[in-house]
Amino acid sequence: MEELRHKASFRLVIRRVERPFSGVRADDLNWICESLGFFGPGPRESAATVFKVIVQATEKGKGLTSTEIAQILDMSRGAAINHLNNLLKSGLVVKQGRNYFSRSKSMYRTIESIEDEIDLLFAKMKKAAREIDSEMGIELIE
Repeated sequence: MEELRHKASFRLVIRRVERPFSGVRADDLNWICESLGFFGPGPRESAATVFKVIVQATEKGKGLTSTEIAQILDMSRGAAINHLNNLLKSGLVVKQGRNYFSRSKSMYRTIESIEDEIDLLFAKMKKAAREIDSEMGIELIE
C-alpha cells in the first residue's frame, strides 16, 4: 500500500518533553504523542492507544471506522471520535471516507513523513525570508 495522501494543512505542535527512561514501549509511544502535541482532554494512554491501533491496521492495509476503534478499545464512540479529531488535526492520521489510516505504515515512517514536510516548509520560509531581506537591503553574511 502506498503512503496515503494527507491534508495539505494540519496543525503541528512540537513540545520539548523529556523522554522516559522506563524502557517501556507504551511510555515511549505516550512520549511521542505528547511531544507532537496531540493529546487532548481525556486519558493520555487512550489517545496513544488509538494511534497505535490505527498504525497497526494501516500496516495491514486496512482502515478503521470510529465504531471499530471504539469496539477494539472498549471505549465510547464519542471518546474515540475525540481522539481521532486530535490525531487528524495533528496530521498523524488521515480520513478516507469513513475509515481512518495513519499517514504511513509505521510509527517511524509517520514521524519521517512529518519531518520531511516540516523541512520543506522551512526551506520555503527561508527562501521567502532571504527575498524579504534582499528587498530591505539586508545582506546576509554566512
